[in-house]
Amino acid sequence: MTRRRFDLIGGLLAVALVASACGSGAGGSAGPNGTSGGSPAAALPASATPDVPAVAASPTVASSQAAPASPRPTLPPGPLTIVALGDSLTEGDCDDSGAGYPGRLETLVDSLRPGSRILNLGKSGWSTTDLINGVNGNPSQLTQAVAAHPDVALVWIGSNDLWNLYEYGPEPMTVDAEQVDLAAYSTGLDTILSRLTGGGASIFIALLDDQSKRPMVADPNPTEPALPATTTADLARMSDHIKAYNDIIRNKAVRYGAVTVDFYSTSIFTTPATLCSDGNHPNAAGYDRVAQIWFEALRPQL
Repeated sequence: MTRRRFDLIGGLLAVALVASACGSGAGGSAGPNGTSGGSPAAALPASATPDVPAVAASPTVASSQAAPASPRPTLPPGPLTIVALGDSLTEGDCDDSGAGYPGRLETLVDSLRPGSRILNLGKSGWSTTDLINGVNGNPSQLTQAVAAHPDVALVWIGSNDLWNLYEYGPEPMTVDAEQVDLAAYSTGLDTILSRLTGGGASIFIALLDDQSKRPMVADPNPTEPALPATTTADLARMSDHIKAYNDIIRNKAVRYGAVTVDFYSTSIFTTPATLCSDGNHPNAAGYDRVAQIWFEALRPQL
């Protein structure tokens, strides 16, 4: 498969400027999970504070203390309206059927809740900020999701935030830049989860895989690397930074009464049998497995 080219704009400076103001804006840089990415900062609700793990010079991640749990909404009987928010992993890049995991999951949910539907809002290349605000004339996934009045929201976001940080951030990478990024990611998740739970949705949120181990970057094409500015040292830092992202996700899940869905422990993104030829996205068998993991998380509430 021919490796995707990306139109790359922006970088970490935009993340730092936006995050320092606790504001939000459309993303500008691109990432391997699609055609557009951006900084993950977004407005922080007045009632919430960032849950940011510490990152040391030789990155050691310290888990933050979880906030008190919000009550989890009870799913109504009958058919469910489900929204799926995210990047190319949600949109379904590399899946020739076009169904992605949401199309497959809809079939599984329908077997227990006939008439249920899943609205796939995922956009290839989108970062956390893009999901919140929209980008390049495309509307906000978050606004669309809230307008759909879903019973369930599936959130899987952060891959492009990470690609952007290590491809377009300072070289060599700095602890300060990583801390700015963690604060921005935390703020963005607060915005997403507070608005979705405010509309009464039950939230299921994905833990990220260690994408530094995906073959696209772990074993790149030497003549045409997808991320030429991402060094071996960057990949080692990224691996630790993903743990910090997942600490934030777990903390937010407690805060907002969400269920975490574990993709960190899977081999989907490193096993040839489930990986697309781009070394980055699942293939059809991979999306079958992704859908099954989401379904296993959902089933107890169905």
